[in-house]
Amino acid sequence: MTTAAGLMAEGRRRALSGGLDEGVHLLHRALALDPAPEIRETLTRILRWSRRFDEADAVLAAGLADRPDHPGLRALAGEGALRRRRPTEAAAHVAAASAMTADLWRIAGSARLLLTDPAGAVVAWQRGRRLDPADWRLAGNILYAANCDPAMTTAGLRRRQDAVFAGMSWPRRPAPRPRAADGRLHIGYVGGCFTNHAAARVVLPMIMGHDRSRFRITCYPTLPAPVDPRLLRLRLAVDGWRGLAGLDDAAAADLIRADGIDVLVDLDGHVGGNRIGIFARRPAALQIQAWGYLPGTGLPVMDGLVTDPVLLPPAERADLPGPLTALDVPCPTLGMPAAPPPAVEMRAHDGVVRLGCFARGEKLPDQLLDLFARLLIARPQTVLVLKDDLFADPAALARLERWRTRHGLAPARIERQGHEAGAAYLDSLRSLDLALDSWPYSGGVVTLDLLSQGVPVVTMGGDQACSRTTASILACLGPDGLVAEGRDAWIGRVLALIDDAEARRALRAELRATHIPRLAAAIPATIRAVEAQLLSLAGG
Repeated sequence: MTTAAGLMAEGRRRALSGGLDEGVHLLHRALALDPAPEIRETLTRILRWSRRFDEADAVLAAGLADRPDHPGLRALAGEGALRRRRPTEAAAHVAAASAMTADLWRIAGSARLLLTDPAGAVVAWQRGRRLDPADWRLAGNILYAANCDPAMTTAGLRRRQDAVFAGMSWPRRPAPRPRAADGRLHIGYVGGCFTNHAAARVVLPMIMGHDRSRFRITCYPTLPAPVDPRLLRLRLAVDGWRGLAGLDDAAAADLIRADGIDVLVDLDGHVGGNRIGIFARRPAALQIQAWGYLPGTGLPVMDGLVTDPVLLPPAERADLPGPLTALDVPCPTLGMPAAPPPAVEMRAHDGVVRLGCFARGEKLPDQLLDLFARLLIARPQTVLVLKDDLFADPAALARLERWRTRHGLAPARIERQGHEAGAAYLDSLRSLDLALDSWPYSGGVVTLDLLSQGVPVVTMGGDQACSRTTASILACLGPDGLVAEGRDAWIGRVLALIDDAEARRALRAELRATHIPRLAAAIPATIRAVEAQLLSLAGG
């Protein structure tokens, strides 16, 4: 195996089998023999899977120096720019390609979405679908963008789903398999969140907490990644671990079908790393959506959606796709806290009230920014803190500056922060007096992080499940009084808390005292409820 093509194929195979470092070594050998764009593309992807981003950038830059208009290399460069939250750079890479591909249209649309232009994003993704109608990522992106639309409702989302999947044929539900000799129900979990992803904080405790006397668990990670300690504990705890990276949807569905899964669970929906094309092939008799994406994918081959009456009120359940059953649990969005809360109040009163929204920038449409401006104008002693690397992008920053200037807000009233991790991230959470939830796409893990550090989060809900995530969390864990239905009610509640320092202190003290104990009780209750729903769906 001394040819470049042979080394490339073997390097990719080993990387997809978990040997990322071996794969990188073989791809470097292949590259030394032949600096072809295809080899550079493969090596760049494997280096990114290994989180060796600087080395990946160097390999890619060398390839672009040789072939500056190569569509595959430009697509990889665009993906890297999106990962760094630089949509302007991503769009420039798309424009520099010699020809448009479905991947490049996907990147072009994602860049538009980051700049809060969901309509422009959908146009780009639709053009990509015309080039590759079988690209499930493009279909999923169109539906994900709907969750960022302030006018979207549960019924409207159903219509959008029907339109995206119109004309497709779907396999019949296979007959249920006989239960295993030990009587356990075999559950398969499919997701990209098994890698270093915030959603893993929600998913892992749920999977780890299953009653193993009643359930057999197989995990199907869709993305290769280095094994970190949390992931290793999960791999050792479950019955099976079957990587799907490198398998196309048909091969992955065949693998799952052969494993004899009773209930297949999609953890990703339409977010990154998803493999909804596998579920479209119906490898299991029962398929459900849980945790990672709350509205459901809209695929007519799904049988259940893990939800609760806050996320999906009974009056809206008629808008679910025909065969889909709502599987109610105490709260679908619970997870491990980032850290224990501070023992005492960390925020000293200095006369300035720090309001923060730590959601991703694409979750802040103009309508929400205008509500923030109303608060800042009404209360001059406030500062708004936004936290996202996106606001370093020229186009995103220009949008923010236009908004600030339009409302006559001084630059000092807006504080922009970039991504942080560890202690620095916790310090930034604790520096806030009050958190403002994003809308219409509500917070999930970031809401849990804020509450865990004693920071109240005020949310306004909305007309679709993604608008109600924080409301669902608060209904399960408290405190009361932080959900305000409608914009005016939300403004009134935030202003009242800005004016009442004692009420804020009481809320913060309640959170420090009760959030972790309530979470510790709610997670097992949700696990038991999920188990009961799965057993009921499977007929006992």
